[in-house]
Amino acid sequence: MANQFLLNTQSEFLKCRHTAALWLTLIAAAFLPAVNCLILIERPNFFLVKFQQQPWISFLHMNWKNDASVILPLFVILLNNVIVQIEYKNNTWKQVYALPRKYADIFFSKFIVVQIFLLSFFLLCSLFIILSGYTISLLQKGYPFISYAFPFHHMVILITRIYVAILGVSAIQYWLSVRFRNFIVPLGVGIGLWITGLVLMDWENIIYYPYMYSTLLFFIDAPKHLGTLPLLLTNSVVCFLVAISLGFWNIYSLKQRG
Repeated sequence: MANQFLLNTQSEFLKCRHTAALWLTLIAAAFLPAVNCLILIERPNFFLVKFQQQPWISFLHMNWKNDASVILPLFVILLNNVIVQIEYKNNTWKQVYALPRKYADIFFSKFIVVQIFLLSFFLLCSLFIILSGYTISLLQKGYPFISYAFPFHHMVILITRIYVAILGVSAIQYWLSVRFRNFIVPLGVGIGLWITGLVLMDWENIIYYPYMYSTLLFFIDAPKHLGTLPLLLTNSVVCFLVAISLGFWNIYSLKQRG
C-alpha cells in the first residue's frame, strides 16, 4: 500500500513537468538573493559596516526576512494553484477519481508534491544565498564572507522554523485550490488574507492569524511579541492539522468532485 502511494505521488510529480511550477520555484528562490547581491555590491559605503561581524548570519536574515514576509506567502498561493489547476485545466479530475485509488491517496499525494516544491524552494534559496555571498566578496573586497565559515546549523534552524510557520497557509491554500475550479477564487482569497494580515500587523491577536506566521518569526523579539516563538509554531502546526483535515473531509463529502 505504501509503495502504491509512493508510485502515485511520483506520477503526480511527473504531471508538473510541463507546468510553470519549476520555473516559479526557481525564480522565487533566486529573486531576493540576486537583488540583495546587487544592493550590497552597489552600496558598500552603507552596508560594509553592518557586515563586518557575522556577515553570513546578517545576510541570511536580510534575505529570509523579506522572503518569509513577501515572497514565500505569494509563492505558496501561486504554487498550489499551478499544481492543482493541472486537473481542472485538462478536465481530468473525473478520470482521476475513477481510478482504483482511495480518496486519501489522491488528496494527499498531490499535497506531498506541493510540499516537495516548497522544500525545493527552501533548498534553492539557501544555495542562492551562499552563491550570492561569495559573489559579493569576490566583486567587493570589503565584505568578509570568504573569511567566515557558513553557519549551516543556524540556517537549518531558521528555514525549519519558516517552513513550520508556512505549513498552515500551505494547507489552507491547497484546500481552496482543490475545492474551487476557478483559479481566481483561491488566488484572490489567499492574496486578500495575506494583505489583510499586513494591515493587521499591530493587532494584539495577530499571533492567531496564520497568514502572518512566517512574517512574525522576525518580530518575536519585539516587546509586543516577546517569547511567542513556541506559541507561533504550535499555532501553525494546529492550523495545518485542522486545515488539511477539514480540506480532506470537505472534498470527500462532496457529491460531485472535479
